[in-house]
Amino acid sequence: LICENYDLWNNRHGIPDYFYKMRIGLIELLFRGAEEYLRREYKSNNLGMLASILLKRTKPKSKSATEKALESFIESVNELNLRFREAELPFTYHNGYIQLVEDEFTQKEVEEPFWNLVSDTKWENVDYEMKEAIDRRDAGKEDAITYALKALESTIKVISDYNRWTTGHEKGPSNYIDNLVSEKNGRFIDVWEAEAMKHLFTTLRNPRSHGAGSARRPETHEQQRSFAIESCMSWIKSLIKRK
Repeated sequence: LICENYDLWNNRHGIPDYFYKMRIGLIELLFRGAEEYLRREYKSNNLGMLASILLKRTKPKSKSATEKALESFIESVNELNLRFREAELPFTYHNGYIQLVEDEFTQKEVEEPFWNLVSDTKWENVDYEMKEAIDRRDAGKEDAITYALKALESTIKVISDYNRWTTGHEKGPSNYIDNLVSEKNGRFIDVWEAEAMKHLFTTLRNPRSHGAGSARRPETHEQQRSFAIESCMSWIKSLIKRK
């Protein structure tokens, strides 16, 4: 489908780059629409566990019409990702988006487990913010780091709220991290972990969340932005798994 001859479009695409992007974009929209439909159906039928089934790509046990549709969608996603790999295209489909894959190891050990975990509606904002981070990284934008850290902050807040540790007096991520490291709250994370996460917000996000004034704007290169995103993914994955 992606590699049909350009002439089938009567050269209206102009250049190969535009042609391929349009075709991949169409595939993305079709898969996203199907996934959104299935999410609505599962919700209306009170079947639950859609996120787990959908992202872990396991077949449902029963065979209602909705389960059959879900099974068909899972097989289609697996085939799409397989075709990307066989064609040596650096793409993968996750949670409604086709995204770039920079290396297979990171994809398998960090990104896939991450998307599986945040597919639950509880982590909806985390999912959205991390997708924004990746889109901005791929577009070469500096604020990719800011969105990755937003996703980490959202995770910390959800955990604090869920466990009823939030006091209402928190003024930023540092206070929410204190809720997680508090001995009174059972030391959800260790002190060194709290310090490491606070350092991320202090050195990476804070300089990008305020006006630079007469100082030099913070700038990073592509590999640094990718490292920041992967670091946030690893932290989020670790925190969610502890629940």
